[in-house]
Parts: sequence; C-alpha cells; structure tokens
Amino acid sequence: MKENKTSFKEKFRNWFARYWYALVLVAIIMAVDCIVYWLTRYIAVHFKVYDFTIQGFDDKVPLVKIFFIPYFLSYPYWIVAPIIAAKNKKRFCNWFVAVMISFFVVAVIYCFMPTTIKRPIDEMLNSDNPIDKFIGNFYLFDGGYVPFGCFPSIHCLLSAFCYLAVRQQKNIHIANRIGILIMDILILLATQFTKQHYIVDLISAVTLAELTFFICNKFNLGSKLEKLVDKIESKFKKKIE
Repeated sequence: MKENKTSFKEKFRNWFARYWYALVLVAIIMAVDCIVYWLTRYIAVHFKVYDFTIQGFDDKVPLVKIFFIPYFLSYPYWIVAPIIAAKNKKRFCNWFVAVMISFFVVAVIYCFMPTTIKRPIDEMLNSDNPIDKFIGNFYLFDGGYVPFGCFPSIHCLLSAFCYLAVRQQKNIHIANRIGILIMDILILLATQFTKQHYIVDLISAVTLAELTFFICNKFNLGSKLEKLVDKIESKFKKKIE
C-alpha cells in the first residue's frame, strides 16, 4: 500500500512539475473573468442599454430547465478542459493570450455598449415548484431584471476557447477531444435554453474566440509568455538540484 501511495505522489509531482503553468494561467483567467463580468457593470450603468432580440427567433426559444445542468457545469469545465490541453506549451500560451485579448474586447463592449435580455423572473418566482424558484432567484442574483454583460457571451466565449484549446491536437486522446466538443455544444445550447443569452451573443462570442485564437497562433503572440514560463521552470529546477 505504501508503495502505491508513493507512486501516486511521484506521478502527481511529475504532472505538477510539467503543468503548473497551466494551473496558474487558468486561475488568472477565472479571476479576470469575474472582474470583467462583475465590475464593468459599474461603468455600464451610465450608458444606454441595448436589446439585441431577434423577433421571431429569440422570443420563440423556450426555457428548457434541464439545460441549467450544463450551464452550471461550465464552471468546472472551464478549469479542467484547458489543463487537458496544456500538453503543447507554445499553443497553450498563445491560447492564453487570445483569451486575454478577447476579455479586453468584451470588457470595452460591456462598459460602453451594455446589452440586456428579458427573462421570466416573475413567472419563476411565483411558481410553487422549488426548481422554478431556484431559477428565479438565480436570475435575480445574475443581474436581476436588467442584466448586463450579454453581448458577447462570456459563457460562450470561454466554452468555445476550451474546445479550441484541444482542437486538432492529436497528442490529446480523441475521447477527451470529443468529450470537450460535446460539452462545448451543450453549454452553447444552454445559454439559449436557459434564457441567459440571445443568438447574437453566442455567434459573436464564438467568432471572437476563433478570430483572436487564429491571430495569436499565426503571429505567435504568446512567445514572450512561453519564454517567461521556461525561465521560471529553469530557476525552479536549479533550486531543486
């Protein structure tokens, strides 16, 4: 039993030594995500709020409560999926820079061109069903009757980035790539069927992710970050030796 425990610890140490940078960068992404989503609204309140409803489409999309499951599962998904993709350091650093650029674009839009969405808050709160009441209270917590931060959708943006991180990476098991793709699709659909976003929020987010990731890979914009990671690793190894 002791040998197995030692073996596990050794495997974990080796894994951590190889992917520590991914954990750090993902933690930064989660922190910036919160900053962009929650703090921009203090600026947005001073500007005109837009409603990008496409009549005949968005207003016809039903509330499908089961989709709150993938919607909430997106939070651990945003942490696990990128770490799986961290086998290619160069690509991962470019990916991180692309996410940061996208966050900057989103923050500017959220501040100066805030958008909102209509959600069935009263209907949910007045229901006797505890699940409905939970949904209604979640709506109140997440922006209330006039939520900000809809266009582009950060939920769709980060989920799209998770799949981009593993797409075409043959060194990642195909089961992981397919699983991440399926989860990505479910979350994108969830943003619509939970009435959290309109279709333009989804399309704009996916487009922004694709565009920034393409540019960062094309011009290797993560090269300085990659060098910094290598430098930190080199110093850490010297201290251990």
